[in-house]
Amino acid sequence: MTDEPTNDDRARWAKNALAVFTAETYGGGHPDTMERGDIETAVYDLIADLLHFADKHGIDTDCILASAVLHFEAEQREEAQP
Repeated sequence: MTDEPTNDDRARWAKNALAVFTAETYGGGHPDTMERGDIETAVYDLIADLLHFADKHGIDTDCILASAVLHFEAEQREEAQP
C-alpha cells in the first residue's frame, strides 16, 4: 500500500477548495448542489482567479498552466496502469 495521494484524493481536495470559492462567489452555493453549468463556470473562474494570484506574485502563468496539464496527464496515466 502506498501513501501517495490518489486522483480521488486530488479531486476531493479540489472540491473542498471549490466549495470555499463558491461559498464566497456564488451566493453560498456548494458544488454538491450546483447545476453542472454553474460548476463548470466556477471551476474556470477559480482557475482564472488563481492565475491572477500567481501574476500578482510574479509567477509565470503560462508555466503554471503547462505544468498543471502535464501533472494532470501524468497522474491520470499513473492510475490507469494496472
